[in-house]
Amino acid sequence: MPQRDSCDRPPFLSSFLSVPGPPFGLVYARKNIAFVTLGNSIGILDTSKIKPTLTRKFPLPRNGRPQGNAFGFAITGDKRHLYVARGCGAVIIDVAKAIAGHKNPVIGRLCGNAGTSAIKVTLAAGEGYAFVSQEYGAGITHGRGAIEVFKLTRKPGGLVSSTYVGFAELGYAVVGSALSPDGQVLYVTSELRSNTTPQNKTPGWVSVLDVATLKTNPSHALRFRVEAGCQPVRVAPSKDGRYVWVTARGSNKLLAFDAEKLRSKSPDALLASVQLGTSPVSSILVKGGRYIITSDSNRFGYAGATTGLTVVDVKAALNGKQGFPRIPTGSFPREFAVSPDGNTLLVGQYGSKTIQAIDIGHLGD
Repeated sequence: MPQRDSCDRPPFLSSFLSVPGPPFGLVYARKNIAFVTLGNSIGILDTSKIKPTLTRKFPLPRNGRPQGNAFGFAITGDKRHLYVARGCGAVIIDVAKAIAGHKNPVIGRLCGNAGTSAIKVTLAAGEGYAFVSQEYGAGITHGRGAIEVFKLTRKPGGLVSSTYVGFAELGYAVVGSALSPDGQVLYVTSELRSNTTPQNKTPGWVSVLDVATLKTNPSHALRFRVEAGCQPVRVAPSKDGRYVWVTARGSNKLLAFDAEKLRSKSPDALLASVQLGTSPVSSILVKGGRYIITSDSNRFGYAGATTGLTVVDVKAALNGKQGFPRIPTGSFPREFAVSPDGNTLLVGQYGSKTIQAIDIGHLGD
């Protein structure tokens, strides 16, 4: 039965769906259809009701590269193609074929040489290029994480081919990436700038990469980087491009940066620091960017800590407010997806192997 939390009035209506594996990537492909990564498989969710249902699960190919579990998604603007971060790059899925139940909806693969720990895919404006976060890199990156770049070509018959362009070597544990609204800059998080000191004693970075250079000479694309607390893991630019929000997992904070100052290489770009719950991972802007919701994961199981979501009022946070309302969740809330109408939030709960659906339609009323 749907449940109501008590962190706000009126309370948020929630429901929970158990799934056969720890969910990671989440994305809406249609009004009432969403995709979720479940280990080395992809699940399809019917979201027409407040409690979603799992209608299909299919494995990703085991032969050839890339291998390993599936992680983050990127979907094309026309909702035709779904990119799934995996192993040495990504797998490309034909959305319509997957929904229709085709045995093999895979229509392309990306595979580079800068690692086998792909965790996130971001598509360039125009969708002619894909940028893949290789979390741990490889020998060629000196053990640092990297952004790999692939040029994409849609082929006759619905297939997609790729040409490997190269990689940009960044800090350690590269995960989050997001494109600026104008498509000119890629923001990327690195959890650590050094691997020689304890994680809670060395800050990480948010890096600013020039997209035009990424497409031609990735190793020279780094424009600027700035410290972003302990273990920054995700990044989310505001829709108007003025702000860049970063979750600093080790600091238990949400950081707001001035995007223009980041792009002009100013060291004083930090605008706000919001205290959150324990070990925040992802964030998502909702309600036209008026709110940003974070997944406070407590992924390391600290005693006395709780999991949940923090609902941050953007304007209030930029004015220095602290102490925002929270929504309870299951174990290790990790990734988000918001419905096309903006009224339903899906939360993948990695520890409890559940999908939580939350009615956020009244948020801000």
